Amino acid sequence: MKVIKNYLYNLSYQILTIILPIITVPYVTRIFTSEDLGNYGFYNSIVSYFSLFAMLGIGLYGTKQIASARDVNSTFWNIYAIQLIASLISIFVYVIAILCIPTMSGIIPLILFISLFSKIIDISWLFSGKEDFKKITIRNTVVKVVGVTSIFTFIKNSEDLYLYIFLIVVFDFLGQVVMWVPAKKFIKRPSFNMKIMKKNLHPIVLLFLPQVAISLYVVLDRTLLGLLGSYSDVGIYEQGQKLTSIIYKIVSSLGVVMLPRVANLLSERKEKEAQNMVKFSFILYNLIIFPMIFGLIAVNEVFVKLFLGKDFQDVKYVLYITTINIMLVGWTNILGHQVLVVRNKNKEFMLSTTIPAFVSVAVNIAVIPLFGYIGASITAVIVEFLAFTIQWYYSRNIINKNLLFNKDLAKIILSSLVMFGAVMFCKMTLGFDGIVGLVIYLAVGGISYLGMLFLLKTVNIREMKAMLK
Repeated sequence: MKVIKNYLYNLSYQILTIILPIITVPYVTRIFTSEDLGNYGFYNSIVSYFSLFAMLGIGLYGTKQIASARDVNSTFWNIYAIQLIASLISIFVYVIAILCIPTMSGIIPLILFISLFSKIIDISWLFSGKEDFKKITIRNTVVKVVGVTSIFTFIKNSEDLYLYIFLIVVFDFLGQVVMWVPAKKFIKRPSFNMKIMKKNLHPIVLLFLPQVAISLYVVLDRTLLGLLGSYSDVGIYEQGQKLTSIIYKIVSSLGVVMLPRVANLLSERKEKEAQNMVKFSFILYNLIIFPMIFGLIAVNEVFVKLFLGKDFQDVKYVLYITTINIMLVGWTNILGHQVLVVRNKNKEFMLSTTIPAFVSVAVNIAVIPLFGYIGASITAVIVEFLAFTIQWYYSRNIINKNLLFNKDLAKIILSSLVMFGAVMFCKMTLGFDGIVGLVIYLAVGGISYLGMLFLLKTVNIREMKAMLK
């Protein structure tokens, strides 16, 4: 039951990170133009590369090592030392970029400089490895709420763009600072061993390369849109991605909890129990993913019209295209983290991200000058599908294909299609817009989906309880 408690803690925080954008994004997109937010998005994509190097592959590796460590203090400090060195190098190179590259000498790159210091003190992987999500949830919730409150208090017009960016990065920094207080429960005085650090470096680098590759098709599209398209393209595309990332957070929150649990089971040579965890993940993911996909498609235009300002209405086209990635991200989250990484298949995981990354760069360069944010959206789907295909190829001899492709999946998809039909019929019949329409459509969709799940007997409650035990 610890898995469920951790999932609920993590999910409750992810729900908060969903609710807060729902509150702030309509406010922000009615103050700033797509070009304003695109300008921020462009430079933020560049800083993301430096942030990526600062963390290397420590997030995944640190979680896995802490989960199976006997001496947590020594394990932590010998991994954190690598993170500290990488972060300082990243900061040094960023300073050189600001001094030497004319386009990096603006105010926004200087403000975003603060976010690199957040990476120096980011130890969330320690808590993930120890499966202690309660303290993370409580402390981060407080910081997030205060941050959002400050946006409504101080951001009043388009001239406050720099202040808006400053508030975002400062509260992200504070969110990392507060994590060190409860960390005293697990770590004591620093203890370093050069041999252990060298031993850690190789797998960390192997996990870093996939993170670089992932960034190429998650972040580079914004950079290329700014270079080959316009800041307005960046603004529209980024708001679309931001909306779908709200759903990704629900999907990925289970993976954060499950990775240390599966790693721990494998360290105890409990392969059957680890396989059951993967099966449980697929069932739970699919139950959540598919109604989200079909529901978002059904209410897309109503949602965008209500949620975003008039300068961002074209975001609906981004959502129509990228919604399919909700399914693909969920599945690759399981295969990549719970099947490959936990079994030290780091090379295979690296290939599943590096190959799509190069494809992403090539396709984006070809289509962005012609189609702008539409081209970037199509590329995002192609690349995510390629990543899933490669991971499935490397996982095929580790897990049974029936864990994913089974009658439960067919029932879930059928239930989601019935839900989609019910919502579309309701839309055509009633024709409501605004918050009233959205609430009615969501209610109709939820009732029809749950009704179909019950009618088809999709979930075996006894089997789910057995998996949890």
